[in-house]
Amino acid sequence: MDAHPAGPHRRRPVGARGPARALLAAAALAGLLTAVVVPPSTAATRLVVEPTPAPTASPTVAPTPTPTPTPTVSPTPSPTVDPTIAPTAEPTPDATPPPAPGAANDWAEAALTPDDGLLFGASVARGTHTSVDAAVSAFEASVGRKLDVHRWYSLWDELPSTPLTTTVQRGRTPLLSVSSKKIDGTKISWSAVASGAHDAQIVQHAAAVKALRVPMYVSFQHEPDYSPGFGDATAYRAAFRHYVEVFRAQGVTNAVWTWIVTPTPFAPYATVTADALYPGDDVVDQIALDAYNWFGCAANGQTAWSSMSRTASAFRAFGQAHGKELIIAEWGSVEDPAVPGRKAAWLRESMATLASWPEVTAVLYFHHHGSCSWFVDSTPSSLEAFADIADAPTAHTRPSAFLQASTTHGTAPLAVTFDASRSSGTGGGAGENVASWSLTYGDGTTDGGTGAPPAALAHVFTPGDHTARLTVTDTAGVTSTDSVAITAAKLPTGTLDQKDVTDTSATLYAWVDLHGYAGTVRFDWGRTTEYLGGSSTVAVPAVAYVKTVSQPVVGIPVGSAYHWRATITSPAGTTVLTRSFETAGPPTSSNQFTAGSTSTSTTFKAQVHPHRLTTTAWIEWGPTTALGTSSPVTTVPGLTYEKTVASNLVTGLVPRTTYYYRVVAKNALGTLYGPVRSFTTPR
Repeated sequence: MDAHPAGPHRRRPVGARGPARALLAAAALAGLLTAVVVPPSTAATRLVVEPTPAPTASPTVAPTPTPTPTPTVSPTPSPTVDPTIAPTAEPTPDATPPPAPGAANDWAEAALTPDDGLLFGASVARGTHTSVDAAVSAFEASVGRKLDVHRWYSLWDELPSTPLTTTVQRGRTPLLSVSSKKIDGTKISWSAVASGAHDAQIVQHAAAVKALRVPMYVSFQHEPDYSPGFGDATAYRAAFRHYVEVFRAQGVTNAVWTWIVTPTPFAPYATVTADALYPGDDVVDQIALDAYNWFGCAANGQTAWSSMSRTASAFRAFGQAHGKELIIAEWGSVEDPAVPGRKAAWLRESMATLASWPEVTAVLYFHHHGSCSWFVDSTPSSLEAFADIADAPTAHTRPSAFLQASTTHGTAPLAVTFDASRSSGTGGGAGENVASWSLTYGDGTTDGGTGAPPAALAHVFTPGDHTARLTVTDTAGVTSTDSVAITAAKLPTGTLDQKDVTDTSATLYAWVDLHGYAGTVRFDWGRTTEYLGGSSTVAVPAVAYVKTVSQPVVGIPVGSAYHWRATITSPAGTTVLTRSFETAGPPTSSNQFTAGSTSTSTTFKAQVHPHRLTTTAWIEWGPTTALGTSSPVTTVPGLTYEKTVASNLVTGLVPRTTYYYRVVAKNALGTLYGPVRSFTTPR
């Protein structure tokens, strides 16, 4: 194979690595663009020279996760795909611009290689959350810390966009895995990738990564040992190498090239070995493993309870032979139903093992239900164990600003309480090793202080979009930032009406004002105010004017009352409006009666509902039920309510005599013959 000979391992104490590289790493992570002063007890002032900014790349599209942890021949976990919308990528304001095109990626690798300890991360299932960032934020809140690294999965014709940009702005480092499988399921062979036939797409990938302007891990086709249908090991090596070469030709220097496999290629019985799959030291910066304790949870998988040491030792030896830093790109365990707390102990033991291996620079838990349930909160004891290892000093190799908000959107004036107390400095747990902090609210006001930031910082936001930004400086003088977007807006308003009403259909209209924000209108309808007839949700774009949205409804019963409502939702909140109407139908009558009666005269009357159609109506009467006499015809317009129809004053009646009458009404949909009623004249 075409790998360069293995050299000495590059992870050394700061002094051995050199002050410039160590400080460059800190600056790249914290977004420092100026000189950094080290406390007098450690060294003199050290300067960071700002690298030349790279050009902004083209718009990007969001990745769709498809992670695949694998033991020997077991099925692979598959997290929920997160569909995203692709706006133009904006560089994070905290990022340090990478060196000029053509320069090496040493600065990026240094930034992601802590001197001691390891970076702590995860891949988080979206679940029922409204977005990936909401899911990650909830996960971070549950474990009590912000992630250093966030794992992403992208299909071939997807590119990172808003959610990935958001995670970068929150101060998390992406680990991006790109597959040569397309959204429609088409597999692009590795030989086709290596041939250059798909370079145009790779150039787009390169531009998207470059546009993020932060050091990040990038992997082509993770788990090639468990990727059937793409080609053989030779084709994979060539594809990986070509993918890296195209990135380098595009001047991408913020990518730390990461080769990710399962334990299978390192096994003595492997039919395709790690050596056969390895692309070469010159195109691989760090080597990564997806390591799981399957314990029989998947068909054909490992049935024995397996420690991290047993699972990853051969992988470690391979990395040592190649002089590479190591990453556990996915890891997880199932519970042992027969032994409560066994998973919790496995988590603690695994972290202790990995922290004791100096080659390991990052670990990323797989918080999903894929082939098995790997969730860290599968039991309270497992969640407690994970929170403990997440807070360990060895998992805090750089400062971490962690800002949580009681709410992120609502009606202005919007009261928000921020919690910054879980922020930490290098080597410290939550609230430890922080020298100073500053919180800007995005509206010209700022709070700040020394020591650990507080757990309750209250602020009231005026209408508009604001970005609250927390900056913490640790006791070594290194900074970290976190930001939370706050939207304070007016509640949405609107008016309703229905149009084009027929005997069985209508179109529901809502004119809504979301005051410049995007949102939705949900229509619900039915014969009662329980609205069981149906529902539909319409997206409303962010516009600065009243937007018309509509929903056709069919299958309404003829001549019936119908009820509907519109639920208008924006970042400010929700407004609910209701309305009712009647469909066209044959005429109906709710009442027939007489008025102004004497012993010899009366007026016959009836209430007639035309149900939206022009209706003719008259009264028939007589001394028997055969009736026989009719009043003049009255025309009732197509109203949506009842109208009184009356005969003229009928005279010449006989005292103390019974007469009979009824109403007759007719429109295009039918004729009404009212029930025959009786009336007796007085003396």
